[in-house]
Amino acid sequence: MKVRASRQTLTLYGGVVGLFALILGWWMFFFSEQGAVLVDRLDEGGANLTPVQVKVVTEAADATMRMLLFEGAFLLLLLVAGVLLIVRSMRHEVVLHRQRRDFLSAVTHELKSPIASARLYIESLLLNRVPSEKRTHYLERAREDLGRLAEMTDHLLDTARTASGRRELDLEVLDLAEVVRQEVSRYTDREVDPVTLEVSARDPVYVRADRDALATILRNLFTNARKYGGESARARVIVKNGDGRAHLVVRDFGPGVPSGDPKILFGPFVRGGDELVRSRPGVGLGLYLVAELARAHGGDVEARNAKKGQGFAVDVSLPVISREEFDE
Repeated sequence: MKVRASRQTLTLYGGVVGLFALILGWWMFFFSEQGAVLVDRLDEGGANLTPVQVKVVTEAADATMRMLLFEGAFLLLLLVAGVLLIVRSMRHEVVLHRQRRDFLSAVTHELKSPIASARLYIESLLLNRVPSEKRTHYLERAREDLGRLAEMTDHLLDTARTASGRRELDLEVLDLAEVVRQEVSRYTDREVDPVTLEVSARDPVYVRADRDALATILRNLFTNARKYGGESARARVIVKNGDGRAHLVVRDFGPGVPSGDPKILFGPFVRGGDELVRSRPGVGLGLYLVAELARAHGGDVEARNAKKGQGFAVDVSLPVISREEFDE
């Protein structure tokens, strides 16, 4: 319904612009003939204009036409520019509407699925329908579903706080390489089926950052690599200092983004469009949250495909602290 209303509004604006252009064209035609018409009328009235007077009248009419032409063209340009801005805004609104619709659909599925699964396992245990040798397995599966539900809830809360500016950063001087090693260890211990992480973070790289925010960035990047890293489920984590920036690079070895600009994945509720992505749980907030937290630290993010079939990499860059600043 909203898309149809937007199209009707766009048609209305287009009609207004077309009507204004027709009126301006008619004015140009009218004033182009106005000089000759005035001379004829004056002659009919017995003015008997001299050639010099005819020239003056014609030039005056031409000057009036040029003035009207410039003013009308300027107003037409303003009108067209306004319509283009409205079209851009409407297009953005349509995209947001589609993203929100997809988001609600995905969230509904992602919340209902683990709830229904965990409920089924727990009810089966309560009703003593599970053999004793499978009780532990049922409990582990219920725990996985509840963990998935908790992860989804944390994603939504973090996104809401970050997007609204309510998340305050507790900045401190941290060794990014050490934080990465700690989070890799925690991630490997916590996840039931973690992605294999190869860490290259030998040298200290100091940044001023919020430890919890860095942990959120890393968890989201690890989860993204696990979901879309292909059959190998392997990723490389690199921490380095380059061009006055601290770089955190997480690269998987999956198929990458098959088409389009990888940067769009940092938008809210955006996911890739191939079958691999659609078959994985998620609502498209992980990389968006990574980008927002990086920018809140004064940093930036970059996404790129490696060579064909060689994976997908996310590069988070943060302001690095020099040795002089660290010693202070």
